[in-house]
Amino acid sequence: MNTSIGRFLCLLLTITISACAGAKVADQTETAPAAASSRPNLIVIYPFTATAGDVTLNQSIVQRAYRNMSGEDQTASQQKLATDTASKLCMSVAANLTAKGYKAVCLQRGTPVADNNALIVDGEFTDISEGNRLRRLVVGFGAGASTLDSAVHVYQHTDSGSQQLIDFNTHADSGKMPGAVVMGPAGAAAGGSAAAVVAGNAAVGGAKSYTSATDYLADKTATQITDTINQYYAQHGWAS
Repeated sequence: MNTSIGRFLCLLLTITISACAGAKVADQTETAPAAASSRPNLIVIYPFTATAGDVTLNQSIVQRAYRNMSGEDQTASQQKLATDTASKLCMSVAANLTAKGYKAVCLQRGTPVADNNALIVDGEFTDISEGNRLRRLVVGFGAGASTLDSAVHVYQHTDSGSQQLIDFNTHADSGKMPGAVVMGPAGAAAGGSAAAVVAGNAAVGGAKSYTSATDYLADKTATQITDTINQYYAQHGWAS
């Protein structure tokens, strides 16, 4: 009985989060590939860049007090969050595109592209905010929302050089997502303070566990990027 109740609550939470969280693509510009261009053999995704100044850590009074008392290096924590988010996004975009039938790989920044006809996905985070987890938990209704914004640049790399094909901005926010959901191992282990968020495709019974709101938003952003690239491929006869 307890297992059935747990599954029902998980499903209900999945639907609630999916309905409330915001995600959008804006300011999109496109350039048609060169007339002689064929479909790229490979899609390369690089982790997005970000500076500590682009990151806002959890602003709940409890977390701020902890950082002050512990002497935590806030700049290092901000940079780590940026790096972790970039890695999560890069891997998620590669996985999503692979699932759609494309050959895609996440490469470390600075790694040269060896293929003579490849699509390159690069960009930078313009805002990474953990919001206020305590306000999300206690107040709800969008209070203390976490946000993730990025600028995305997509190029086609050939022997003739690189040509920008797509340029757009993404935005994802937690909407009315609760601040802590103790339904996964991460949330249980941290007594609910780790904000383990459950979401996923309820239709197929699959649910994902996220260790933070930012982790969840990176996944939402990856979907935005994947859909934009897939649409471009379809428009130009490159779709799988």
